[in-house]
Amino acid sequence: MKNKERYGLPEIYKFFKKKFTRDERNSSAFLDYKKFSAILKDSNKKLSSLIIDEAIEFKMPLRLGFVRIKKYKKSPHINDDGTVDKKGLSIDWPSSKSLWNREYPGKTKEELKEIRKKPLVYFLNEHTDGYGFMLYWSKKGSNAVNRSLYSLVFTFSNNRHLAKVLQGERKIDYYE
Repeated sequence: MKNKERYGLPEIYKFFKKKFTRDERNSSAFLDYKKFSAILKDSNKKLSSLIIDEAIEFKMPLRLGFVRIKKYKKSPHINDDGTVDKKGLSIDWPSSKSLWNREYPGKTKEELKEIRKKPLVYFLNEHTDGYGFMLYWSKKGSNAVNRSLYSLVFTFSNNRHLAKVLQGERKIDYYE
């Protein structure tokens, strides 16, 4: 059974508060949740910007591994029977829908849903020479107990930022 426990900002703040005595928490110098949140969000934004824009590899404290952009070859393979194995390729939905409108003119959305084995258009990542990129937590060298059970989910905005950088004019060489 998979444990889907997630830890976010409220849980991190609770852990932070427990490290201080009641008197320390009641002092005016203690960070309230709003300030703590602002500092953490700002530092995370700057860190993710460095990882994406400058292609740095961030070494996590306590030997927890590295966070970086992983570059991998994403190309279709030919099966033994001569068909293209599309596993791993993402569907380009806007292009697929416009192809269906040209191939099946006058059909409604519901009628198109009924048609089986419609042709699909796939992203081939021609702007990156066929490579795919992803934010990646490398646990290699980590000394965490049961490290294979942990995962790190990157935010949608970080993935969108990476996509914009990859589609831009500036070419950044990421790790393979």
